[in-house]
Amino acid sequence: MEKWQENQIVYDGTVFRIRTGDVTLEDGTCAQREVVEHSGGVGVIPFDGNSVILVRQYRIAIGQDILEIPAGKREGDEDPAECGMRELIEETGYRAKQLIPAGSYYATVGYSSEKFYLYLAFDLQHVGQDLDEEERIELVELSLDEVRQGLKAHRFEDGKTVVGLHALLQYLDG
Repeated sequence: MEKWQENQIVYDGTVFRIRTGDVTLEDGTCAQREVVEHSGGVGVIPFDGNSVILVRQYRIAIGQDILEIPAGKREGDEDPAECGMRELIEETGYRAKQLIPAGSYYATVGYSSEKFYLYLAFDLQHVGQDLDEEERIELVELSLDEVRQGLKAHRFEDGKTVVGLHALLQYLDG
């Protein structure tokens, strides 16, 4: 097990903070670590009985538009299901009567503490989008056949979306 010898926060932003420092390994060896500390995220896979509702938005980190499941950052220790419902309404304009947990995972354990929670959303009711001021989102509806074909052809490039769509299909296929 590694233990911090010394560490410091070198960046503290609105989305994450970065901690760097030296650790001691089990055998006494010293090593340097850089860790992105993140409160975690939640993604929701909305299915209206016919279509999966995804969002397309520009991501500056990759310099392009990308197709994703609706998702967002947890605020502090916010309940993941509450965060998921909030993000679903904000980004798609739909509220789910049924929100089913579909697992959780760490996004990139080599350098980040971000834990990501997934939920399947059913029995959708349109209540109107409530986008954050800086969000520019286009809704995209795909049939299950289009989702299956897209997964098979590796057309989805966002990790949480790939995992979430597989979880939806596994749930629906029983």
